[in-house]
Amino acid sequence: MNKIPSYALYGEAAQPVWHESLHVETISNRSGAYDWSIEPHRHDSQLQILYLQQGGGRVLCDSVHLAAHAPCIIQIPAQSVHGFDWQGPVEGKVVTALQQPLESVAELLAPGLLPLLRNRRLIELPHWSATEDPLLPLFAALEEEYLTRGREHTACSTALLLALLVQILRLGESAAAEPGQPRGRRSQQIRQFREQVEIHFRSHRPVSDYADLLGMTLATLGRLCQERLGMSPLAAINARLLLEARRELAYSSRSIKEIAHDLGFSDEGYFSRFFRRHTRLTPSEFRNQVRQGQL
Repeated sequence: MNKIPSYALYGEAAQPVWHESLHVETISNRSGAYDWSIEPHRHDSQLQILYLQQGGGRVLCDSVHLAAHAPCIIQIPAQSVHGFDWQGPVEGKVVTALQQPLESVAELLAPGLLPLLRNRRLIELPHWSATEDPLLPLFAALEEEYLTRGREHTACSTALLLALLVQILRLGESAAAEPGQPRGRRSQQIRQFREQVEIHFRSHRPVSDYADLLGMTLATLGRLCQERLGMSPLAAINARLLLEARRELAYSSRSIKEIAHDLGFSDEGYFSRFFRRHTRLTPSEFRNQVRQGQL
């Protein structure tokens, strides 16, 4: 069974989860060694934060191609299939860290960080001078911690990572907010809904369960999703299932039966009918078209 390549760092075999809690390097160090092209792969337990400071290119993340131009932040959570096709030399920083310990701390101290940790993001940034840049000191401190490995390294690096993620969260909200549009309770509620979908989408819970978890009625959840996502709650849940199905069909050679079981379907036939209803293709047809370069 040929699964999607999984690395601790691209080109290096995956290590036990306790082996490395933090890694910091320049983008050019690894991408340059591979002629500025990194093939699709994933990290089973690590998230990556890239601070692109010079250059640009295309970023593949879960079958979505994003155009990245400096300066920007690229956030890639664990398990996301991703690759890079840089348009010549680029420069910046890459931080790789264990995701689960960060999620555990965030649940206690900063629940609003969880959607950031669990979803891909590309945030365009202003062209700051070196003295104005609020991210450079945090990346520098993380690099220093990575290189020196002082006493209580894990605790210190986790604290610095949380500070960096909070700053990224603030920058992302500022970039997404329209002038005169305050960020309020509804934004928080939709983030909580998407967080719960991320946790439970494989278990095929009814929409009423999500409404109960969020402390709202079915009607309120329905209006919220239509207003903020442009779709019903069930459509949002199904979209997450389809994303994972496409990811596995496109980037792994696991059997359709195995993929169906992993995604919580009772049998392969039920999964195939679900997939075809939403894509007009059977799983086999989708996989064949991807391999022939038609998708």
